[in-house]
Amino acid sequence: MISRKQYRNRVAIAAVAVLSLTVASCGGDDSDSDTAPATEAPAATEAPAATEAPATEEPMVADGTPIKIGLVYSETGRTASTYGMTDGVAKAWARWVNEEMGGVNGHPVEIVAEDGESTGEGAVAAAQRLLDAGVVGILVQDSTAENAIAETITAAGIPMIGGTANNRPMDTADAHWPNTYFVTSPSNPATAASTMVATKGAGLSSFSAAVCAEVPACAQAGGLYGIVGPMIDVEYKGLVTVGAADPSYTAPCLELSNLGAEVINLGLAPQTALSVIDECLLQGFTGAFSAANNSVTAPDFETLDIRLVGALNGFPWWADAEPVQLYRDINEKYGDGDDVRNSSATSTWSALELFRKAMGENGPAGDADVTAADVISVYQAISGETLDGLLAAPVSYVADGFQPGLSCFWIFDMQGGKFSSTNVGDSGNGASGDLQTSCFSLG
Repeated sequence: MISRKQYRNRVAIAAVAVLSLTVASCGGDDSDSDTAPATEAPAATEAPAATEAPATEEPMVADGTPIKIGLVYSETGRTASTYGMTDGVAKAWARWVNEEMGGVNGHPVEIVAEDGESTGEGAVAAAQRLLDAGVVGILVQDSTAENAIAETITAAGIPMIGGTANNRPMDTADAHWPNTYFVTSPSNPATAASTMVATKGAGLSSFSAAVCAEVPACAQAGGLYGIVGPMIDVEYKGLVTVGAADPSYTAPCLELSNLGAEVINLGLAPQTALSVIDECLLQGFTGAFSAANNSVTAPDFETLDIRLVGALNGFPWWADAEPVQLYRDINEKYGDGDDVRNSSATSTWSALELFRKAMGENGPAGDADVTAADVISVYQAISGETLDGLLAAPVSYVADGFQPGLSCFWIFDMQGGKFSSTNVGDSGNGASGDLQTSCFSLG
């Protein structure tokens, strides 16, 4: 990944000023000798040399045929606090691309965002509206939407071009995505295992979990924890389910405290997780908490006097790396004011950056229409792409069969309200420092 300045065309506009100097000539005339001698004219002042105007950078112009990219996200409903800012990130990216980068291979891009309302039914309706709008690809930022819309958009020949991938079934017999579902974030079983890996990375050794009651894949995690724990030397103590609409969290917190684990994992939407934290602290829990992926939002957790360990499915927003600084700069310049320090926001950015790179290098030129079939063809040829650490693992898609899941993620340790990166094992994406990822596979 290179900086935005390196992506721009440098067009030097050199306006050279041509200055004409009229030099007065001096000398005697042909008069008689008794004529007063001619006086010498003052020496002409030398004009400054013409200088080259400073080079300026002009944005490239996106004057090709437009591209519409769809976004299914949660603006309302129980996961709105998790995904509600993603439309602002996507639209900030589009403004930057159109106004400064010349579009995608000359094509201006438009983000068409539809609220899935945090339900499967709402997501299907949102996806249908996007199909009617003529999008050529759909980005999914709603955990309830992933499986719900797969049949609808694949039947219509529209690819899914990234976003969340939390809800891939745990059962390996069904653990696949259609070959037009181009996931850009880690997926199960690695997603479910990531907080146990983070527990190991934080030097802790026992783990329990509170998981959402609304999504079946959440409850399936318990079986996986029992398998993963012995593999990485973390003791799994047990799991309880928690509903966002439960009138009280006292009972699950008492049960979790009695399990005696050093870590309580929160497989919950942020607002539910915050309520569970409050209740569990009231019940005397003194250990650490863990959270993963789209549930980790900086403004929700950084003010709490707790230790939080966990994993992200989007790159860490605190990284010093140049591509992450660009992300922060563009959202500050073009964003709608939402706090974008969460992995829903960063995974939105990386998915769109993959689209820009892939279609910019191999998509139709600006004077040709871009179709969903073009996007599918370009994506199915992507191999080993990491976007210089903005993706958790090299992505390689296939034309036949099912798209593979990603088994790497970024792990962190938050203490005193400050997030920092940690790692277990070799780098999964080849990056170092804050962008380095850790991985887990059942083999």
